[in-house]
Amino acid sequence: MKVLFLIREENGAKRDSYYIDSLKRFGGEVITVKDSDSNEDILEKLKEVEAILLPGGDVVGPKDFFLIDYAISNKLRLLGICQGMQSMAVWKTGRDLVGIGDEEHNYEEDDFHHFVKLKEGSLLKKIYKADRIRVNSFHNYTVYDEGNFDVVGVSDDGLIEAIESSDGTFQIGVQWHPERLLVFENDIYSEKLFRAFLEK
Repeated sequence: MKVLFLIREENGAKRDSYYIDSLKRFGGEVITVKDSDSNEDILEKLKEVEAILLPGGDVVGPKDFFLIDYAISNKLRLLGICQGMQSMAVWKTGRDLVGIGDEEHNYEEDDFHHFVKLKEGSLLKKIYKADRIRVNSFHNYTVYDEGNFDVVGVSDDGLIEAIESSDGTFQIGVQWHPERLLVFENDIYSEKLFRAFLEK
């Protein structure tokens, strides 16, 4: 499956490699675009792909909403990770992100830190086949609400940790970093998420 991956300037090649290697590990063919690319150039590449991955980063970039618009309009598969999930949640809401300043959600380590409870009947729970999963966590911001998606994962302290489309399309956002858990922990749940994302 061909996946369009948004390169954020602040991430650098090492962070990008975690996402790209995870996609390739389970059969993804990666096509990259950058925030600085024109919408016209990105549209040409979007014609080739079946899925979009919005990675983590520092700020909601100018292309996040453009790519979410396209994914929704064309029912493409969409996976938002960390900031990518936040971009999905604030899409078409006019809301800003919320600073949390909470050490329970801002670690700089590549291991497990807290649990996420999954919503009964959600696509994410069907993928994981679990009520709760343990995740890593390094984010300084959260979101007020789910916006135009459904909340399907919540941390024990009440932060939104996962959202998804209500129509059954694989359009999922997660606040944690499954791409890093694959590299550093060989996490079975991260594997399940990437495999499901790349299923044809």
